[in-house]
Amino acid sequence: MIEAEVLLQEEKDLFIGWHESLSAIPTINQLQERANNFREEELKKCTRKLANSNLSDKELEAVERLSRGIVNKLLHGPMAHLHKSESAEQKQAAVKELSSMFRLEDEDTPNGR
Repeated sequence: MIEAEVLLQEEKDLFIGWHESLSAIPTINQLQERANNFREEELKKCTRKLANSNLSDKELEAVERLSRGIVNKLLHGPMAHLHKSESAEQKQAAVKELSSMFRLEDEDTPNGR
C-alpha cells in the first residue's frame, strides 16, 4: 500500500510540474513572435538594399535562412532558462524577467522600441 501511495505522489508531482509549465507558453509565443517580427523588418530593409546587387533567389533564400538561424540561436538561452525553472515560483520569476528584458509588455508600442 505504501508503494502505491509513493507512486501516486510522484505522478501527482510530475503532473503538477507539467501543468505549471504551461504558464510559460504565452511568454514563449510572444518572445518568438517579437523576435520574428524584428527579423522580418530587418530582412525587408536588407533585401531592398540587396535587390540592386543581382543576388539570385537562392542567395536571397540563404540570407533568409541565416536570419532565422541567428534568431533561433539568440532565443535558445532564454527558452532554456524558462524550461529549466523547476518550481512554479522560479518559472513565474523567469517569465517576468523575460517579459521585462524583451519588453514583451510593450508590444503595442510601435516597433516595440
